[in-house]
Amino acid sequence: MEVVLHLPVVPNVELVAAKAVETLGEALGMHRNGIEAASVATVEACLNAMEHGGGSVVVRLVREDETMPRLRVEVEDKGPGFDPDARPLNDSTRVDGCPSKRGWGLTLIRELMDDVQIISGPGRTVVRMWKDLGRER
Repeated sequence: MEVVLHLPVVPNVELVAAKAVETLGEALGMHRNGIEAASVATVEACLNAMEHGGGSVVVRLVREDETMPRLRVEVEDKGPGFDPDARPLNDSTRVDGCPSKRGWGLTLIRELMDDVQIISGPGRTVVRMWKDLGRER
C-alpha cells in the first residue's frame, strides 16, 4: 500500500500530510501514540522541506511488510541539500541571550520515529522515517 502526495508550498499544507499519516495509520491498526508521533514528525519534515527545499514537496507513505510491519514516511524536496552528519542534533543558538526555538526539527523527528535516514545532495533531499505499527510509543 502506498500513498503519494505532491504538496505545494502554501500555508498549513503540512497538515494535509499529517492527516494522511493519521488516516493510513488508523487503517493499518497503528497504536494512537504511534500515529501521533509519526504525524508530528511528518509535519516537522514537511516544514523543513518547504523552508529549505525551494518548491513543492513530495510525501510518500508506505506500509512495509517485514518481520515487524511498519509505516515508512518519506518527505522529499528539490533544494540545495545539506550534510546531515554535519548538522547538530539541535541548534540552540542564542538570540538576545535566549535559547533559539528554531532548529529542533531533526532532533524531534529522530526522537519520535523508530528509525530515520536522511539522503541529501544538491537538488534532492529525502528524509525517510519509519514507525513500527505495533509499538505504543
